[in-house]
Amino acid sequence: DIELGCPTGAVVLSMGDDGATRRITPEELKRLCKEQRLYSTASLNEKLYLHYRGYSRIEGLGAWTGLRALWLEGNGFGAIEGLEAQQDLRCLYLHQNCIKRIEHLDCCPKLATLQLSDNMITSLSNLSGLSRLSTLQLAHNKLESADDLRHLLMCPSISVLDLQNNLLDDPAVVDILEGLPQLAVLQLQGNPVVTKIKDYRRTLISRCKSLTYLDDRPVFAEERLAVEAWSIGGLPAERAERRRQREEKEDAHRRNLQYMKELATRALPLATSAAIAPPSAAQSPALAPAVDSEVSYERALHALEARRKQLLAAGC
Repeated sequence: DIELGCPTGAVVLSMGDDGATRRITPEELKRLCKEQRLYSTASLNEKLYLHYRGYSRIEGLGAWTGLRALWLEGNGFGAIEGLEAQQDLRCLYLHQNCIKRIEHLDCCPKLATLQLSDNMITSLSNLSGLSRLSTLQLAHNKLESADDLRHLLMCPSISVLDLQNNLLDDPAVVDILEGLPQLAVLQLQGNPVVTKIKDYRRTLISRCKSLTYLDDRPVFAEERLAVEAWSIGGLPAERAERRRQREEKEDAHRRNLQYMKELATRALPLATSAAIAPPSAAQSPALAPAVDSEVSYERALHALEARRKQLLAAGC
């Protein structure tokens, strides 16, 4: 085996018997079909697992035209290639490889999820043809500046973006993120830029209007209202908004408590009158079965006790 250095460690490539790295051959794919219990007709399969196999190139997938999800992580791929036949592909997992450039994905126009974490990507490119791309994961790469991210503006459909643990140190990245109208989930922690953006969390929430989750916790409606107040009037306005929210919750709690008290007050006279009212003529006959039931129960107990004593006497 050999090891290829990657940003977060090494990708181990399994060597064949002849000393060459493994390839995705028809024989290999046939073997994997049996192993993964897939259809023997390649075009009928919607998923294929080729992860952690030690392959060095993406190849041999021409017959797999029906794939919707393809797992290729943990190999030794240095380039994105060989996907010309995967026009129905929705999810592509290429993390933990040695890819330096995003390319050759125009042949997958329906791609919605692209996982490229733990690679060696230095800038974003060739994503403008992916009009349905909603999830893009790029953690643990080598992105540094706002220019490295500028191509994101060509992908307005992105709603989930993972950029954590890169080398981003340019506060201008906020301008790029603000230009993504559907951005709902953002992971930016682990980058030097986090400490360079003043009021980091407030700034991101105020400028990314669709954001519902930032780094390690969600963005609730109360926090967004407070941040919007902060963006207009600073800390005093934020404190006033949080005080208003607190008072609003307390008022709602008091109203609910008062309503419950009123219900209890209205119900008390009804319960009292029901307790002291004499039974009606229609109700009186209904008491007889209850009395009869009590008598039958007492008789059964006496019979059972008599039988017990009889058995004890016979035993003696």
